[in-house]
Amino acid sequence: MDIMNTTTIHVKIDTKTKDEAKGVAEEFGLTLTALVNALLKQITRTKQLYLSMEKEEPTDYFKQLMREADEDVKEGRVVSFKNGEEAISFFRKLREKNVERYNE
Repeated sequence: MDIMNTTTIHVKIDTKTKDEAKGVAEEFGLTLTALVNALLKQITRTKQLYLSMEKEEPTDYFKQLMREADEDVKEGRVVSFKNGEEAISFFRKLREKNVERYNE
């Protein structure tokens, strides 16, 4: 890499993530800078970014939302549509009903 042809990027990230990423980079025998450079070069070369969700654990908040969604489905508090036009039609009718109620 030509030192005269480089720039610096400042990224705000929490300390724990930075330290863990540095550890992963070291497992590959790289510095964190080299790892970030490799990632950016791959993205620019392939025009793609692959992210893995392996070992990711949903937050407690997300788990609660999923439980609530499951309960809504069980209780029939959901509306399904076959296509976008059907959804738009449903919401237009709903809006018309709300406007009528408001004007009463």
